[in-house]
Amino acid sequence: MRVQNRGPLRRALFSNLFRTLALVLGVMQVVVGHWVTVVLAGQPGPGLAVGLLLAALLVAANALVLPFIRRSRRTQGLAGQVAGLYMAMGLATLLLGVLILFAWAGFVPVAGLLAALGVSPQSVFDAFRIATIPVVAALAFLLVWGFTFGQRQVEHTHVRVALDNLHDELRGLRIVQISDLHIGNGMEGEQLARMVARVNALQPDLLALTGDLFDFDPRFVEDGVRVLAGLRAPYGVFAVLGNHDTYTGTEHVAEALGRLAPNVRLLRRDMVRVPHERAFYVAGVDDPGREWTATGVQLEELERLGAALPDDGPVLLLVHRPELFPQAARLGFPLVLAGHTHGGQLALPTPGGRWNLARIVTRFHRGLYHLNGSVLYVNRGLGVAGPAIRVNCAREIATIELV
Repeated sequence: MRVQNRGPLRRALFSNLFRTLALVLGVMQVVVGHWVTVVLAGQPGPGLAVGLLLAALLVAANALVLPFIRRSRRTQGLAGQVAGLYMAMGLATLLLGVLILFAWAGFVPVAGLLAALGVSPQSVFDAFRIATIPVVAALAFLLVWGFTFGQRQVEHTHVRVALDNLHDELRGLRIVQISDLHIGNGMEGEQLARMVARVNALQPDLLALTGDLFDFDPRFVEDGVRVLAGLRAPYGVFAVLGNHDTYTGTEHVAEALGRLAPNVRLLRRDMVRVPHERAFYVAGVDDPGREWTATGVQLEELERLGAALPDDGPVLLLVHRPELFPQAARLGFPLVLAGHTHGGQLALPTPGGRWNLARIVTRFHRGLYHLNGSVLYVNRGLGVAGPAIRVNCAREIATIELV
């Protein structure tokens, strides 16, 4: 695998992710605490020296706690519940802290202007309180919504894609794509069975699973695979592995699929022709794994598949991470399906949710993209990574109709 060098901001954010989280979370805990005490409750603040000391203590405490959280978040029982609660509260604190910092940054020049006009400091502070309380309350409401109703929504997306070299008899072929199930992180048992039934009810011609079938815990693999064995499509059910499948155990997942769900064809550097009179192919590669934020990814196995593209019909390429799209487009794959981003899980309430957290990681974050005559669709996924929260970013089952 070849990747581009990360910029300094991306290196700072992702190279030592848990250390960065401990630092940022400690600072944001102080920011939120200060706002609640001073702005919401109207009490005097602790002062700069005490605030800095408190921030340092919280950073140290988070650094000590985060390894335990990392180990415990996939376990059953009290430890797993505590870890899940800590992660949910930590995420909420980070987002609220960022909003409060932006509010202060935006208000400082306004406060200076008001002071220059002779407005009293108390009046200036009251204006800040009046301006920020509704905004912070709105974000808090969105977070509560995201942890409850928002993360339960499932959207059926229908996209029509025109392909050159598609035979008339294949026009209207419906490919149903699901991605990022993260079985073991809330998507298991009856919930997984309901999703499988929901997908089958769409009566797809072909089914594509674009990685992260499992989350972290190998204990969920066999039961999860047995449920996935219920997926049905006349021209085949095809899957590739994602980076979380690597964390779970690539060979363990592959072996279980082959043994317990033989109807799910796992593509690992493979290209197969679907069982139709007219030529149509499906290809797929394993995700490279650990470097989940890597940009400019180039895979040697994808180069080999590209060199073997047939000329009697189009090829559907399944990958996990959308960062492979530029390479796939260069090689001539006409249609690429990917996942990995979850659509950011958290998006601003704007049409299409285009402003979301996944934009930090990739420019191909959700929906449809075109490049050099090739088409990419990035699925928002059916599961979640980390806390079970989705804001303006419903879980997704996508139907891609070929025209």
